Amino acid sequence: MEKENMHAGHRQRLKQTLIESDFAGVADINFLETLLFYAVPRGDTNETAHRLLEAFGSLEAVFEADYHSLLQVKGVGENSAFLIKLVNKGARRLCAVNTGKAVYIKSNKMAADVLEPYFIGEKDEKMLAMFLDNGGKLISVTVLGKGVVNTVGFHNRTLIEGAIRTNCASVILAHNHPHGIANPSREDLRMTAGAREALHTINVSLLDHMIYAEGEWQCLSERSDAAQYLTRTK
Repeated sequence: MEKENMHAGHRQRLKQTLIESDFAGVADINFLETLLFYAVPRGDTNETAHRLLEAFGSLEAVFEADYHSLLQVKGVGENSAFLIKLVNKGARRLCAVNTGKAVYIKSNKMAADVLEPYFIGEKDEKMLAMFLDNGGKLISVTVLGKGVVNTVGFHNRTLIEGAIRTNCASVILAHNHPHGIANPSREDLRMTAGAREALHTINVSLLDHMIYAEGEWQCLSERSDAAQYLTRTK
């Protein structure tokens, strides 16, 4: 009973500290420990938080770990693993939603910042289309297709339908290489040329094709060996 009271007092003190600081400067261990309070009603969650950080190396890696890997850590039950994944997916969804609020794409860096949250934690390839109006304002971002680890495909008809639905003036494509580098493959270049031609039939421009890998990104428009795939030859 005395041990339970001690843990209860610690939890209340830690929660109060976080509230008073408005969650600023929270150490990773304290953040994770506090989160686990809501999956483990009683007992010490500090040790479990330490094990999670040791097992995966960082707070970010803990949240990106898959459900079954989390369950392999001593002290992590189904409730804890589920809560960690729920927070992770919720944060990603909020990032994606927030990117659609009156954003004007004025540079490749701005486009990259908007698109990056869609690829966080993705283990398979995913193709996105960013639809823009005449002034470069972001209308929406749409998933065109998802594939397996090393390939993703989509139908140009899906791209055309999205462009017509949004009444856009231009498009930026983006996809990820989950376990590779951000250099474009031959298939990436082929898809770019096909998408460019498909969009041309409805007078929509393909501005760029961005590739993400391991926290880095490249644009075809900035590569001398790939920029021509964005330009129509007469």
